[in-house]
Parts: sequence; structure tokens; C-alpha cells
Amino acid sequence: MNTTSKPAAVNSATANFFERFTHVDGTKRYVLGVNPYAEAVARVAPVDGFIDEYTTLTTWLGKPVLRLNQVEKDSMVVSAVTNSRPKTGVAKLRAAGVKEVMDYFAFADLSNGTVPQLECITDMRKEHATNTAKFEWIRGLLVDDESRQVFDDILRFRLEANLSAIEKYDFCVDRQYFEPFVAFSEGEVFVDGGGFDGFTSLEFAKRCPGYGSIHFFEPGSDTLVSAKENMRDLHNVNYHLLGLFDRNTTLSFSSGDGSASHISEDGDVKIEVATLDSVVNEPVSFIKLDLEGAEIAALTGMKQHILDDHPKLAVAVYHYPSDFWKIPEYILSLRSDYRIYLRHYTEGWAETIMFFIPVAD
Repeated sequence: MNTTSKPAAVNSATANFFERFTHVDGTKRYVLGVNPYAEAVARVAPVDGFIDEYTTLTTWLGKPVLRLNQVEKDSMVVSAVTNSRPKTGVAKLRAAGVKEVMDYFAFADLSNGTVPQLECITDMRKEHATNTAKFEWIRGLLVDDESRQVFDDILRFRLEANLSAIEKYDFCVDRQYFEPFVAFSEGEVFVDGGGFDGFTSLEFAKRCPGYGSIHFFEPGSDTLVSAKENMRDLHNVNYHLLGLFDRNTTLSFSSGDGSASHISEDGDVKIEVATLDSVVNEPVSFIKLDLEGAEIAALTGMKQHILDDHPKLAVAVYHYPSDFWKIPEYILSLRSDYRIYLRHYTEGWAETIMFFIPVAD
């Protein structure tokens, strides 16, 4: 893959959009979204309002909040939808007849630092420049063409801030962690690391009704209560009010962010964390980890299970750019007999999963 190409956002048409959007010329200007990214755009541009179909707000930052059908078709709009559905945000604007649209990633790049770019992009640029050989190494280990294409597309998006690089990917989290190469058999023991509301465990049970047991790890007490209700019809579920980590201790945790709650030094609540090796005594066959950046710590705490059980693993690698190579480097340092796949499950930067499938003995 050529990773030295100029960011796709930088061309005469997009540069002209940015110049016009940030200067008064009689054209109406709006931002899609009511979030910190929309606020960042409004700081550098004379916006006339915001567009949001889901909020009850009628004004925000002193400007009106409109529905999409209230927006003039000849207006200019920056979409501040950045996480899981940025393609949908842009598509809705265009379907409504808005002719001049730009996504936040391109807008931020064109701002020369006056609008903050997402860390997933700025951090990847630094990480890739520092450890290019590591990225080339892991790409060379991916076992199928689709994995290599996903790798190239995600890397291009993050290096170039080019949303078109991932335009073929859709929001399909129901398939996340479950691919044809992840084969199940009777008696599977599933570890749901970062279980949140139980959605993944429910999907697992649909695909493997003859499972043996589920070990469900969720450190948030209120979230665990909701998960138990959602999973009330499942059998043999072991609920652990714990986060997975490299040691047994108490940590600070930032709550209130839904599925993106995470360990943080200035977190608002305390949580208990533990190693998988110290909690689960039976052999495990499938481990899913999406721990908002604590994946490597959790893997360190399940070293013995990986060595002894040789489980299938599905691990989120999208939180930190170095995870793309550090996670496989650690797992392969324990056991080299894994085949590695990569898949992506949203329209944006989130939910890139690396699979480690045991090579048959």
C-alpha cells in the first residue's frame, strides 16, 4: 500500500469549500450534529445553525437547531457525524438535496489545526511514521485478501482523513465477532470481555445454542443489572462485576459514556478489575475483548488460558493505533499457531476487530 500519498481532502474543490464556509458570503452554513465536533466547526465559521433529527433542543450555542427538511438546498453543510455512521450522515444530506457537503475529517485537515482532528487520525499518523515496519509486518501475517483490504482501507482513512477510503463499509455490529471462519461446536465456553448490555452474548447464543457456559465481564453495576435482564433467557451465564486487566486491583473508571466507558485516572467511579486467569477456572474456547483500550492488559491477565486452552480470540484493535501491531505481537509471543484475520463493522473509525483462529494441531 502507498501510504505517502497526499490526503484526498486537499484539492481545489475542497479547499474552496473550506475557504467559503469560513467566510461570510451570503450563503447559509450549517453543521450536522450537536456535539463537540460541531462546536469546533462553529468556533471557526459563521454558522447559521445546526441540524439534528434526534435532539429536543431548539437552540444551541445561540443558534437554531433545525430538522433536515428545514435546511435550504443551496446551503453549505459540514457533517460532524464521526463515530459509527459518518457515511450515513453525508448521504442523508445529499438525499435531502443539499449540494455542498463536507465531512468533519476533511474539514479538520483543511483547517491547519484550528479545528481539532480526531485522535484516531492524528495518533495513527504519528504511530505509523514511527513504526512503519510493524504495520508492514502485521499486514504480511493477515491470511486472506479481505483482511489485507480492510487493513489498507482503514490505514488509508486514518492517514489521509479520507472518508471515501472506507465508503464500502456499513454499520453491521450484529455480525461483529462472528464470521464464517469462527467455527463453533457443542460445549463452547465464551468469555465476553466488555459485555456492556449483553448484545454480543445474545448473538453468540443464537449462533451456538449448544454452548457450555458464558463468562460475562462488566465492571459497571447498573449496566450489569440491565445486561442480566436482557440475558435472562440464557442458560449457564456466569456474571462477573469486574473489568479484565493484568492484575487484581481497584481502578478509576469513566462512566456515563455508554459502551465507550473506560478506565481513566480521573474517572468518576471506582471499579474492580481482575485477571481472567484468577477468575475463570475452566478451559475457555472463545474470547471476545472490547475494553476501550485495556485489551493488552486483559490479554496479559489471561496468558495461562491462551497457553493452555488455545482459544479463538476476537479483539478490538481500534482504540490505539499501536494496537494494530502490539496485540498480535503479544498473542503470537505466547503461541504462534494462530491464523489472523481483520474485519471492520462500522462506517467510521470504530469497531475494527482482529481475529486469532487456532491452527489445528
